[in-house]
Amino acid sequence: MSAPDDPLHHAVDVACDARRAFEVFTDLGTWWDPASTPDAAAFGGIEVTPGVGGEVVLHLDGTPRPLGRVTAWEPGAHYAQTYLPHWWGPEGVRPTWLDATFTDEGGVCLVELRHGGWDSTNLVLRQRCTDWPDLLGRFARACAG
Repeated sequence: MSAPDDPLHHAVDVACDARRAFEVFTDLGTWWDPASTPDAAAFGGIEVTPGVGGEVVLHLDGTPRPLGRVTAWEPGAHYAQTYLPHWWGPEGVRPTWLDATFTDEGGVCLVELRHGGWDSTNLVLRQRCTDWPDLLGRFARACAG
């Protein structure tokens, strides 16, 4: 049995190799669902600056909104970032983290995503994170296309 502060864990097989899966995953704006932002009509994409320390930025109505910073950048193997959407709440909420691994498995790539870093400042927000299965489905379709 998992604890309430354990990382969320989701996995998806995608129809491409690990290098391509990494490229698509880190091009978040091509597969992210605008409905998973505070204003779907204003969604202008998500931009990831490649490399450790790179910014992850959501664009709404042309205004950049920081989402986090890249903490791991290993093309075809591993991507991680801090994650704190600006709409998540009050001052003092600590960022969570996203960690994705990419493993080639005979013609498909297994992508495992963990979303963790839950603590007393942000644990209440964990219940909002129900859209990962849909988002990863969109990601899988983008890999196939």
